[in-house]
Amino acid sequence: MTLAVEPSAMQAPEWSQWEDQVFPLVWASGVPGKAAHHTPIKVQLLPGKGPVQIKQYPIKREAREGLQETIDQFLKYGVLQECQSAWNTPILPVRKPNGTYRLVQDLRAVNERVKTLHPLVPNPYTLLASVGGQYTHFSVLDLKDAFFTIPVDIQSQEIFSFEWEDNNRVKKQLCWTVLAQGFKNSPTLFGQALARDLEEWDNEDKVLLLQYVDDLLIAAVGLTPCLKATVSLLNFVGLQGYKVARSKAQIALTEVQYLGFHLRQGERQ
Repeated sequence: MTLAVEPSAMQAPEWSQWEDQVFPLVWASGVPGKAAHHTPIKVQLLPGKGPVQIKQYPIKREAREGLQETIDQFLKYGVLQECQSAWNTPILPVRKPNGTYRLVQDLRAVNERVKTLHPLVPNPYTLLASVGGQYTHFSVLDLKDAFFTIPVDIQSQEIFSFEWEDNNRVKKQLCWTVLAQGFKNSPTLFGQALARDLEEWDNEDKVLLLQYVDDLLIAAVGLTPCLKATVSLLNFVGLQGYKVARSKAQIALTEVQYLGFHLRQGERQ
């Protein structure tokens, strides 16, 4: 996990004249964000449901070593912490194309014991129906490790516990202090939190702003309004404690990819 800021993937040439107006800490750099205005989430169990304990699967040495750096970083920044819990569900190391490993926790047993919130995540096709033919320029911003910005109440953290054996063969239990990936209510809880924050954004250029969980789209009539709104939104989400993946940012372009669709003026494919 690097602390170096990645270069932007796609941007209008004019962006170079605007980028210095952006608050630098909004760009993801390995240091997790932390939502500034949200209280810790309390997870509600279904009636009569209690802890579940599932034994950790064996993890090969190579994969364990690959996960160690990630876990060390998460411990350093408080995303994970040591605990003693009656709950335990296994983790899986998922090898990425670049050879590194992603930490995935199998939370299916937890999800079966937790109340399901009514999902407020919109249908992508319905969401994009509001992008009218008048819009000529678009920006797409992806919030990095978005779920990790929302804290979980200390009494609920133990629900998301797992066993970890480090490179010195020392076993311990760790738990998430933030919304866990794989938890069924994380998309809804995060989406609601971000939506409340975005209501406070001063959209002075009257652009169209769409949110799909942690993916944001700006649609504007003209290049300059798109650039101005992008700077404004980046600074706003940065001040709210979120981080944006610079390598995935598409800024003030006439064609973008969003939610699996190819967008340009008057077209959605």
